[in-house]
Amino acid sequence: MGRSAFAVWKGAIDSTVCAGQARVAASENYRSLSLEVAKTTRLSKEHLLKKSTEQLQRVQAELLETVKEVGKAKKRYMHLQRVSEVAKEKVADVEARLRKSDHGIFHTKASLQKLSIKFSVQLAEYSQQLVVARNEYLLTLGAANAHLGHYYHVELPAVMKTLDGDLYERLRDHLTLVSQTELEACHATQERFRGILEASTQVCREQSLLLFLQDNTAFTPTPEQQFQPSGADQARLLEARSGSAGESGLEKEARRWATRAARDYKIKTHGKQVLQRMEARRQQAPEAEMPGMERRMEEVSENIRKAEVSRVKADARLVLLRQAGLDVDTWLAGAMGQVLEELEQERRLSEARKSDKESTPTAEEFDLAEFDDYDDNEELFEDAGPCPGTVRIYPSTCRVFFGYQACQSDELSIRQGEELEVIEDGDVEEWVKARNQAGQVGYVPEKYLLFLDAVGNERRALTGSCQEGPSETALERELTSIMTMDLVLEPGTWLVRALYDYEGQSVEELTFPKGAIIRVLPREEGEVDDGFWKGDFNGRVGVFPSLVVEEITGVIGVAGQELPSPSPPAFSPPVLAPGAGLGSHPLPEVLLGACRQDGAVSGPSSPDLGAARIRPLRAPPPPPAKAPEPEPEPRIS
Repeated sequence: MGRSAFAVWKGAIDSTVCAGQARVAASENYRSLSLEVAKTTRLSKEHLLKKSTEQLQRVQAELLETVKEVGKAKKRYMHLQRVSEVAKEKVADVEARLRKSDHGIFHTKASLQKLSIKFSVQLAEYSQQLVVARNEYLLTLGAANAHLGHYYHVELPAVMKTLDGDLYERLRDHLTLVSQTELEACHATQERFRGILEASTQVCREQSLLLFLQDNTAFTPTPEQQFQPSGADQARLLEARSGSAGESGLEKEARRWATRAARDYKIKTHGKQVLQRMEARRQQAPEAEMPGMERRMEEVSENIRKAEVSRVKADARLVLLRQAGLDVDTWLAGAMGQVLEELEQERRLSEARKSDKESTPTAEEFDLAEFDDYDDNEELFEDAGPCPGTVRIYPSTCRVFFGYQACQSDELSIRQGEELEVIEDGDVEEWVKARNQAGQVGYVPEKYLLFLDAVGNERRALTGSCQEGPSETALERELTSIMTMDLVLEPGTWLVRALYDYEGQSVEELTFPKGAIIRVLPREEGEVDDGFWKGDFNGRVGVFPSLVVEEITGVIGVAGQELPSPSPPAFSPPVLAPGAGLGSHPLPEVLLGACRQDGAVSGPSSPDLGAARIRPLRAPPPPPAKAPEPEPEPRIS
């Protein structure tokens, strides 16, 4: 059975408290014992020191007398030795003179003989005294050595023993008590923590979580919410309702949420691949780039989490739709097949970029562009036309918001800013048939157009309330404003929006607040990009860092020149937040690596995905931007 981490931790704290209290009690016992022993020992040492000092003084006085006797005997012996040597020299001198008959005026032979006898007698006496003195010196020296040995081996140890008294017996008992008490405390602590150790090995998250949820019911799953009918409504299940084009509303919902589930699967899969690549790149990145990479990885992880939540919600809707009898699996299989095909295509393109020796970090950033901002309100391959129950009256005038290059013979190539006349709905959803000013007719993406008149030039016969009107009107006003600015820009210039407030560091630099719109001026030929752009803000021209702004329009080429538009990407484009301009997210041309300077598609670092992607009959292209719906949940009547 699992143990709660809090219970084990409480047991560890209690055991620590008990061990601490035991040691506190032992320390008090040590202190009282030490005070008593120290006091008794000090008094005993003072008494023994006095007694031992007197005894040591007597012993050392006796030893000093013995040493003095040795000194006297040695001194007498040395004196007699010198006197005997002098007498011996005199006797030898007299005898030598007698042998040589060397006597002078003052000494006769008889006198020399007398001197010889005298000196011989003295020598004999001195020799006798020398023997006595030598014997006395030897005896005294032997006695002194014996006395000194007795002092060091008997008397001095006795004095030291008397001085020590029972000190070491007291210390032995005291240290034994200390060690024994510590062993007992350690044994008690060991017994307590042995039980804590056994309980710690049984700590598991499940038991701790169960106890936590029992104490905090706010985190426990709530009962499943049930449908609450209003009034006399007796319906409990989904009911199909035919749309204007013959397709039921539930079928649209099934297609919509199957596409959303597939989209979320792709975002999650691709996000994990991006995280793996970024983790590998982070191992070799310099220290200065680490914070930015970690922040980017956190953003990608957050997008993956949002995709998982969106997938769960989409799956729940699909389950209800499947229970209502709709063939959800067909829509889901088709959407998943297209997503898997796109993932495989992106994998091949990624491998091609890795194998390309001229690959740059810009090409790698292409893979990360999909995860700039995940918006749960973002609709992929969803209806962006009128609200349910509305009808657009044709013909209707519109303006091309983003250029599109025809991919099939029945499609019409359009360029940004061009005015078209929409004459009828397309052969598939999200496509309309339009006529340009040259009289050419063909299918164009509906979401690439902006309908014009006082109410957006979409005359709608309202059959019910539409909740998207205010947000769409605000969006149209902002899109029209920015698009108009884009159309009147000089060749080689484009617009950017300030992401942060910036204070110029010199007179050459611009100062602008967050959200300011700046017109970027074209760079001179041959000028090196040093990270600073030259721009015009409120009539003042200066330079500013390119890292504090984001592009909101692409570069406009020569007047009348058509900018080639690559095929729309498979992923959902960025979403415009309500009230925000296009600067919140990069344009499709930026995501696909389109060149700003000449409007041509870039080289190997930005491959054209549309050319290699296998499209179904006519896959509806995603819009470059779409306003989020106020109520993303479908209303089922």
